[in-house]
Amino acid sequence: MVRKKQEQQNLHQFSSIVFFVTIAALFWLLIKLSANYTVTEPLTIEIKDAPADLVVIDGSQKLKVTLSTSGFELLNYYFKPASRRKVEISLEEVPLHKDSESTYSFSISYAKERVANYLTIEPSEVSFDENRISIKIEQLDSLRVKVNPILDLSYEKQYNRLGNIQVKPDSVTIYGPKTKLNGIDNIFTETVSLKNINSDIDINVPLIIEEMVNVDNKEVNIKINVEKFTEAIANVKIDNDYSKKLRLFPDKVKIKYIVSLKDYNIINDNSFVISIDTADITPENNYLPIYLIEYPINTRISSIEPKEVEYIIIEGNEN
Repeated sequence: MVRKKQEQQNLHQFSSIVFFVTIAALFWLLIKLSANYTVTEPLTIEIKDAPADLVVIDGSQKLKVTLSTSGFELLNYYFKPASRRKVEISLEEVPLHKDSESTYSFSISYAKERVANYLTIEPSEVSFDENRISIKIEQLDSLRVKVNPILDLSYEKQYNRLGNIQVKPDSVTIYGPKTKLNGIDNIFTETVSLKNINSDIDINVPLIIEEMVNVDNKEVNIKINVEKFTEAIANVKIDNDYSKKLRLFPDKVKIKYIVSLKDYNIINDNSFVISIDTADITPENNYLPIYLIEYPINTRISSIEPKEVEYIIIEGNEN
């Protein structure tokens, strides 16, 4: 019993020692981390957002950065994986100075601000050996090409597109090495997939940009007017310029067409022109094909019946 009590006392004393040692270590660590340190470490600078007609040759540079700050702030750097120890600098935000035909530079102060924001410290706690960051930039060739939208569309019953698909801009300027631009005559959008459409479409769609190619517009606007449609029928008399020579059976054709409800009342039989061609007349053939010469652009033809008509010659051909 006495031995057991002694063991409990020893365990209690050991626990107390561990506790006080831990507390002392924490205080020591806090004191150390509160102190200021100066360290020099590698940091990757990533250059992005070059103008479309330029390409950055050395867009990723590893520089030495000197940090003079507290141990707490330095932990923010050391805890980041090596692959994430990089700072992005947009060329849209820095004034470039042209040093030579293909060399440009900007003040290191912009990098200081980005590094400070990245590590949540003050810019005065960041320094570099360099005064400016130099980058190599090359001018690219350019080419104007047509934009082709890639569309996978289906409409709700009785709804359909009204008019043409509007793409703005309908062409863009692409930039790249001359060898890369050879053979390119259009550029495609990402696929737009929409189902059961029953209202107008107005969306911005990114372009598919090939490797080593830049573009002045990275997306285009696509507009599609959508209306409710109905089917209608027109009975159209065949335009027979040779009526003194031919008699047609039948002399009218039935045209089924699709039209939007708003245009339904402005289209009638006279909106269509059907004709024949006497060049198709031969002694062996008693039928003539019919030709749809004119129809309203705001309609879609579903069917034409009949597709050919019988004829008889009631007067001889003139020589």
